[in-house]
Amino acid sequence: MTQPEISGRLVKWTVELGEYDIEYQPRKAIKAQALSDFITEMIVPDIEEIWRIFVDGASGKDGSGVGILLISPTEEKIQLAVRLDFRASNNEAEYEAVIIGIKAARDAGATRVIIYTDSQLVAQQVKGAYEAREEKFVKYLTIIRELSAHFIDWSIEQIPREKNTEGDALTKMAASLSDYREPGISYHTSLVSSVDTGPPQTREDNWATPILDYISRSYLPEDVKEASQIKKRAARFVVIKDILYRRSFQGSLLKCISGDESIYVLREIHEGCCGDHLGATSLARKALLAGFWWPTMHQDAARVVRSCEGCQRHSNINHHPTALMKPIRASCPFDQWGLDIVGSFLVARAQKKFLLVEIDYFSKWVEAEPLAKITEGEVLKFLWKNIVCRFGIPRKLISDNGRQFQGNKVRA
Repeated sequence: MTQPEISGRLVKWTVELGEYDIEYQPRKAIKAQALSDFITEMIVPDIEEIWRIFVDGASGKDGSGVGILLISPTEEKIQLAVRLDFRASNNEAEYEAVIIGIKAARDAGATRVIIYTDSQLVAQQVKGAYEAREEKFVKYLTIIRELSAHFIDWSIEQIPREKNTEGDALTKMAASLSDYREPGISYHTSLVSSVDTGPPQTREDNWATPILDYISRSYLPEDVKEASQIKKRAARFVVIKDILYRRSFQGSLLKCISGDESIYVLREIHEGCCGDHLGATSLARKALLAGFWWPTMHQDAARVVRSCEGCQRHSNINHHPTALMKPIRASCPFDQWGLDIVGSFLVARAQKKFLLVEIDYFSKWVEAEPLAKITEGEVLKFLWKNIVCRFGIPRKLISDNGRQFQGNKVRA
């Protein structure tokens, strides 16, 4: 319509529309306009990911309790009621509430948090406006600062008690001794204060430490052979939130544990509330199916089974001998004797200088008698007095075929 050189029906439409005050503008690119409209419609403004945590703690005659209310950026609520099963003042309970609230937010994956408490002392001491003079409060502040290092941004604010009604209600519910449990609230019991447990422990070096250091920080030892072995082993592992997992043959991830934690897992499976006192191989297999793995799980399972008192008391009686059975020469004692003459010795009393000795093959029992002279009669008298009258008629007599043992009377 704006071009001067037009013809045909365009001229007719120009004449018809000329009576109206119309301005013509060129149309922009369709693709660019469609893309800009799409971006405008689909982009959602970012929600500020700040978690709000309302904490409260109280101590009374019924006991001490802590109430925690976590509100996520999407307005989802998490309620915790923790009973303190130890003696604590009101201020100590408030500190416990702040510490438990920080741990709960950390476990929930929060990165930015605001803590609201109605305790002016705790809020101002954490901010640094008040000085903490008591040794216990100083320890509480140290633990709070170490736990707060996990967050990108965090702060603590004091609010009036009227604005912390939900946290106060959870605190009273946790401190009471009632068995009633309101649904939707997570109930816990703390047996030891945070000061007694101390600050978070540093990581203990174990079999997983070299693999974890290599995957997380690309750190390898100086030994070339050891570094090569770590690289080969690390191919089957993955780190998720500072926790080491091992890829199984089915593709699932197995949590890597060690030390006391592995023994605890085995004992829970073996003799816990649902334990059925499995054998070592079945116990290790069940721990693997439960999602745990460590290199010495079969050896640890065998040790746990051997040390289980219930398995030892109620297991089947083993009738096998502790050692291999060995054959013996004689079937019963005093059944076979060995006979011999020893001498001559120096002449003793009654001119005795020979010794007639007989030894049992089974019990090694020795019968001996000194003689002045060795004759067939003396041998017969010795056998009758010391062997036949005392042990019965022997089945076999063994000698060196001396003249004193070859007579007819001895053979009879």
